[in-house]
Amino acid sequence: MINFSLFATFYLSVILSAIHGYVFPCLDECQCDTDDEVIYCHNGRRTTLELPDIRLRGFIVIGLTNNAIEKLPDEKSILELFPDLMAIDVEGNAQFDCESLKAYKKIKVYSDCKGTELMITRDQRLLDIENSTDICDFQCQVNKHYKILYNYVVKLWKMLKMKYDDIDKEKIIKDVKDFFVNIAKKIEELHTK
Repeated sequence: MINFSLFATFYLSVILSAIHGYVFPCLDECQCDTDDEVIYCHNGRRTTLELPDIRLRGFIVIGLTNNAIEKLPDEKSILELFPDLMAIDVEGNAQFDCESLKAYKKIKVYSDCKGTELMITRDQRLLDIENSTDICDFQCQVNKHYKILYNYVVKLWKMLKMKYDDIDKEKIIKDVKDFFVNIAKKIEELHTK
């Protein structure tokens, strides 16, 4: 039988090299980033989260900071269309209905509401891409903006990881091992046919 660790390493390298992330426009002038698995809808004039017509899989966070959001759609509707979603950030939405947070059990909602964790400093905006200057051209401005968004996602990811730290790690490791063992068996079966 194929050496498991060699097979797993090969399989992961093939899969990872085939995966390329990208950013594309989605929803109402938001940016869907498949690398960070985040939908950025910051600094707009949105009054609600626009739900897509079809499911958008693979996105774990929606950032809606500094808009005019008053209330989010119900959790069930959101999860039907964003099945992998773990968190929504609605900080900087002054008119947000804090009472509506009680209805969210599966999705973590970060807000300015009393008793919730803050992702960004109160009254601080995530920067927009600025106009080019002699010192910093367009690419430089995009890089600065991306770095700020990246740091935001890293901070959010760390907070989400802390929330799920009590998951049974041994079970996860066993499940991953079983997954690769089953793949190796199927390949072995195909090879012997």
